[in-house]
Amino acid sequence: MDSRDNLTGGGFGRRRSALMGASAGEPVTERAPPYAFEADEPANRISALRLAAIIMGGLLALLCIEALFSGTSLITPINGTFLNAMRLVGFVLGIPFALFVITRPHEPMGIAKKILIVLFLPFLTGFVGGEAAWRISDWTEFGFSSAAWEPASYPIKYASHGRKGRRDSFEIDPYQAGESTDIAVPSAQFDAIWPNHSDYCITVMQRKSASGAIEIVNDGVFTLREPAPAVLTPCGGGGGAASGDTSSPWDKK
Repeated sequence: MDSRDNLTGGGFGRRRSALMGASAGEPVTERAPPYAFEADEPANRISALRLAAIIMGGLLALLCIEALFSGTSLITPINGTFLNAMRLVGFVLGIPFALFVITRPHEPMGIAKKILIVLFLPFLTGFVGGEAAWRISDWTEFGFSSAAWEPASYPIKYASHGRKGRRDSFEIDPYQAGESTDIAVPSAQFDAIWPNHSDYCITVMQRKSASGAIEIVNDGVFTLREPAPAVLTPCGGGGGAASGDTSSPWDKK
């Protein structure tokens, strides 16, 4: 067999048909296959929606951790304009967060689930914004406070049975702040009092800022250890604070 025929046909194992259209002396080039990462490059790129979701998730995690370990709660009303502004900011930030959730290409979901996420997620982030406003107000009033702690007694407004890791608790809202404060109590004490909880007052340790805001010691309801028994006294189920001035510090400004 002529060796030139082998070369013309693409010897050494090459297919003859691959070189039939090539003219003599013309270099043969093979088309390189497209790189696989070119198609995936947009997916690997961090979008603005994803960045907003990461930032919001990080802020939410920091807020939850700070609230869990703070051990205090502000029980007097805060500035209404600031509270509503923070809720609005949370709502607005929830819109791109919701869009990011429903547009993830690798996690398809039904149309009904997408509608629920778009409708309710911004309201959830708006609620988180309101909770952040309460924590910021607490930092502002008591961040560097050296005020002394003293006992105070307030009427119980609600009794909340613990579940899913949450402790049994009594709730107070003596200054009509619009957000009840949960005070965890032992299960035995809760079971003994809850049928007539509105007849009792609960004693807490509190301190007052220069502007008149009041903060109480509160270990929260998500705790691994059994809370210490609370001091409960009959108070007749009054609607306001059992001791001290019941007016809001914001009413004096």
